[in-house]
Amino acid sequence: MFKKSSVHKAAARLRKVSLIALVTAAAAVGAATAQADFPTKPITIIVPYNPGGGTDTTGRFLANEAEKHFSQPVTVVNRAGASGTVGTAEAAAAKPDGYTLYFSASDALVTTPHSLQVPYSVDDFRGIVGVSYAPSSIAVRTDSPWETLEDLLKEADTDTVIDRGHSGAGGVHHTLLKSLFLETGIKFRDIPFQGGSKTIAALRGGHVDLIGGTPGAMVAAVEAGEVRVLALSSPTSLDAFPGVPSFKEKGLDIVATVEWYLLAPKDTPDDVVAVLEEGFMKAASSDEFKAFTVTRKQESLVRNGEDIMTKLKGDSEFFGKIIKK
Repeated sequence: MFKKSSVHKAAARLRKVSLIALVTAAAAVGAATAQADFPTKPITIIVPYNPGGGTDTTGRFLANEAEKHFSQPVTVVNRAGASGTVGTAEAAAAKPDGYTLYFSASDALVTTPHSLQVPYSVDDFRGIVGVSYAPSSIAVRTDSPWETLEDLLKEADTDTVIDRGHSGAGGVHHTLLKSLFLETGIKFRDIPFQGGSKTIAALRGGHVDLIGGTPGAMVAAVEAGEVRVLALSSPTSLDAFPGVPSFKEKGLDIVATVEWYLLAPKDTPDDVVAVLEEGFMKAASSDEFKAFTVTRKQESLVRNGEDIMTKLKGDSEFFGKIIKK
């Protein structure tokens, strides 16, 4: 009797072990299949600014290149508002399945959380790819009396009040302007806009005297003879902007760059992120995308997901110290 019971128990244990093995194997096959099948529907990229600006055009070009490496469409949707925070918050809260991604420049993620109450931080995302970077800059209309940075700096000793525009409070460009006007003592009125394209339009239309922004977004206005870039926030002058000095070269300790990147919500599975990273890194490394960055006056620098998160967290700490001054 004892022996028969023992045999039954051993058989039951064997069946249980076999069942566990089958379930484990099925799960492994399922995960492998999920990775192999992803994506099975269109991928949406949220851009937290209006159409037409530097971030939007860069994100759309990247999406077009990425479609060559995925079996599904890759589309961009604009979720502008509140200096980029509306779209950023939506992206952070999106379902972490790889079908909703986030493309932006530095502002809303590494600067704004230090100056505004927002429901997200850099830790709510994980990296897919970093694609390029550019300095910030200041620019005026070509009919402005300030033909050089030195001309502008002379206003520190006058009663002139400058209407300065930028793409949102707490962003990289606003932080640049804040540093410049604090260091020089030039008087100002602060006028924020929703995105770079509206900021440039305001300058072209004579609604502000000076703006902060990425010089690449101003290419069309510069080539049309309407806008003049006075200085860059890169450590030195750049070949892409001949004749334009850096603040550093003119004795002002102002250095800041804007990074463009693609991220996913933080809980997106590793296998899905691996597929996304592979496809988007190919897109960002393509000759076509690199040529595009040249036309936008951006510096091409492709970073993998881990590296771009390291960069963004470092930038967040750097800008946070400046903003709190």
